[in-house]
Amino acid sequence: MQVNQPIEAVEFPRLDVFIPELIVLITAFVIFTLDLILSSPMKRRILPIITATGYSLSLATVILLNKLKGDTFYKSFTADHLGTVVKTFEILIALTVIVFAQKYYSSRNSFYGEFYYILSFTLAGAMILSSSYNLIVIYVALELVSIGFYILTALLRNSFISKEGAFKYLILGGLSVALASYGAVFMYIYAGSLDLREILSYKGEDQHYLILGLVLFLIGFAIKIGAVPFHFWLPDAYQGAPTPVTALMASVGKLAFFIPIVRIMPLLREEFSDVWIITVGIIAAITMIYGNMVALVQKDIKRLLAYSSIAHSGYILAGIAVTEVIGLKAVVYFLVVYTIMAAGSFFVIALLERMGNWKNLLQDLSGMRFNLPFLALSFMIYMFALLGVPPTVGFVGKTLVFMALSFDKLWWLAIVMIISTGISTGYYVRIVVLMYMKDKEKEFSLKGTNPLEIISLTFLTLLTVGLAVMPELILNLINSASESLFLR
Repeated sequence: MQVNQPIEAVEFPRLDVFIPELIVLITAFVIFTLDLILSSPMKRRILPIITATGYSLSLATVILLNKLKGDTFYKSFTADHLGTVVKTFEILIALTVIVFAQKYYSSRNSFYGEFYYILSFTLAGAMILSSSYNLIVIYVALELVSIGFYILTALLRNSFISKEGAFKYLILGGLSVALASYGAVFMYIYAGSLDLREILSYKGEDQHYLILGLVLFLIGFAIKIGAVPFHFWLPDAYQGAPTPVTALMASVGKLAFFIPIVRIMPLLREEFSDVWIITVGIIAAITMIYGNMVALVQKDIKRLLAYSSIAHSGYILAGIAVTEVIGLKAVVYFLVVYTIMAAGSFFVIALLERMGNWKNLLQDLSGMRFNLPFLALSFMIYMFALLGVPPTVGFVGKTLVFMALSFDKLWWLAIVMIISTGISTGYYVRIVVLMYMKDKEKEFSLKGTNPLEIISLTFLTLLTVGLAVMPELILNLINSASESLFLR
């Protein structure tokens, strides 16, 4: 019996549920190898194609194998409905980043073959982070995503603000990982387990370690998502990074960093619900108000959208404060559609930055409808979606969060959300007014646009409206994902 016990304890991993992540990791190593042996002209042609092919295969496996659920690698990796929904949008946005990055880097004389394999490792980390309850795996995936973002932010030749933004992100990003790790240590001391499901279901005598661990864990991720007062890195990193990378951080990054917090929501016991509501609710309220107030006075478009991203972290946190299934549904929907709105708005800026006379100032948008009507229309739709005007996904997302707050009788937080949305009207509408009601101050000339860029932007714009007009296209998946988490 003693000889057989170790053999019985060995688990043969289910690689079928890990295939999408495995394909992205293999793609990263293939690109890394090719980057070492190919000449520069060959890299420019081959690396984007191989990267896009790998991501497409990974996306296909996510969709085709969506019914495969369960734990593997000794319960350190979990395949479920939530992971399927999140990974689908992470890969979709990563594919569009490849499309816009190629021309963008060429126009800035900043082509690096390293971009493609670092992007792949970052995407793999985001996918793993979206599918784990294990504290060690969360730490490794968090580091993989974070280090990728640090490097990608600085990957712009002859740009001081790019290096400055990357340095600030590195310092505060390191602090966030350290705090989350300390939180993990205290939770392990409390329950003797690395699995969040077991930790939060364990009823020990001394719960101080658990409370301290959860607080540190939450603060660590609050830095990553840019919640106030842990947001100081975000405007500089978003402004300094290459704009396709900014789109990646604002969409895939925010989505991946929020999911570990989202997975905690159904696991919280009743005795912690009041503390959770007060703590998360206050952070959400401050983040909404501060992000929108500071965005009002910005003159740089990327910094304005950075503070808008901070405000949207507040809206999502407001939904997280509701530890009921209706709150989880609202949060997941808002997270998913925000990736579309944020990525699309930054992709428009990425195209505009390829014009020689573009300086990313709000005033530069004046009269854009005359020369670039498609970009002006797309940008207007994204601005209205971020504001929450029907019929866009932003309206549906904010409505769902408001309904969740009303259901839980968090009227004070719902009122703060309404006030914050009212404040944001000032800068979103100002952008639309500049594009459509002002005379042009400069000639807009965008040459050499890749047809794939127009197709990608059109696709994201249609999703911004389509998923609001027909929300059942995604709400059915989100409902099943949310309900399955609460039934565990």
